[in-house]
Amino acid sequence: MNTRWQIVTIHHHGKCPQALQEESGESGTYLHNEFSFISGYRDWRALYRYKPLADGDEIATVVGPEGEEIYVNEEGCIRIHFHWDRYDKADENATCWVRFAQGWNGSGYGFMAVPRIGQEVIVSYLNGDIDRPIVTGCTYNGSNRPPLNLPAEKTRTTFKTQTHKGEGFNELRFEDEKDREEIYLRGQKNLTAHIQHDAYWHIKHDHKQRIDNNRYSEISVDDHQHVRGSGKYSTDGDVSHRISGSQHLQTGEAWVAESGQETHLKSGGKMVLEAASEITLKVGGHFIRLTPGGILTSPNLFVGQGSAGTGRRLSLQLPEGLAPLPEVKLPAKPLCAVLAQQETNWIIDNLEDK
Repeated sequence: MNTRWQIVTIHHHGKCPQALQEESGESGTYLHNEFSFISGYRDWRALYRYKPLADGDEIATVVGPEGEEIYVNEEGCIRIHFHWDRYDKADENATCWVRFAQGWNGSGYGFMAVPRIGQEVIVSYLNGDIDRPIVTGCTYNGSNRPPLNLPAEKTRTTFKTQTHKGEGFNELRFEDEKDREEIYLRGQKNLTAHIQHDAYWHIKHDHKQRIDNNRYSEISVDDHQHVRGSGKYSTDGDVSHRISGSQHLQTGEAWVAESGQETHLKSGGKMVLEAASEITLKVGGHFIRLTPGGILTSPNLFVGQGSAGTGRRLSLQLPEGLAPLPEVKLPAKPLCAVLAQQETNWIIDNLEDK
């Protein structure tokens, strides 16, 4: 026996009567073991213990703490509860954190949609390993209905969200019905776009816009607009224009302005009225008309002394400043975002492409 041995099996048997609530008697605690061994110079490997493999995919439900709608960790993993599990509660302790397969991802970029509590998901196992589950998708059922009225709206493709702990939703929808094609965008509250360079819109037909409250616009450099047809503008309130430089206005035919009460023109320097054929000043039944041939007046025109007339003082209302867009701070591994800022070109053209 005085040689090298290696134990290949060992069995322990023990008993502690004193730990029983009932009477333990007079017997004491004992430990008995049995083992088998072979020569330590022989090669030996333990028998392979077969690990059960998953038979296939399973259905589970996303779970989390009571009162919460979304439960996720920093890696985007979720907790699930299997339908066959009748012992564990359907809460945040039902399983370990399980990864969810996204449509596209990378280091700090990609697509991200977190399954919410109550959604039904499909669970697969990598290489059939029951210790490596992964959620590969979501499914609709009798409780979780699709966001479309099927089969009536079968031509629609939609991405529709639901407000967290509230009523409402955001939606991006595509309609592919012939002659009714449409891209529909709905925001429950705000829409923010950051464009790092240019934005280009080419609308082949009409562009209609309705704003139920105020509109603010700020352009850091120049503003260019060209209307090939007519321009019609109506304002129910006052209009204020402030021009720090000069204003030039040119009309091809007539320029007509009408004021209900008063027209007041004031120049800090000089004012020149020039016409090729005629200038007329008319008040009531009297007038003075200047022509290349001379000055004509109305009959019985009296020219005497008096005081100069006055007009209203300038009351200019300047536009309010545009509220700054929320700052986008990108981390070391930037999140996926739609960025926009700098220059915007709007082209609305009702003509065919040339």
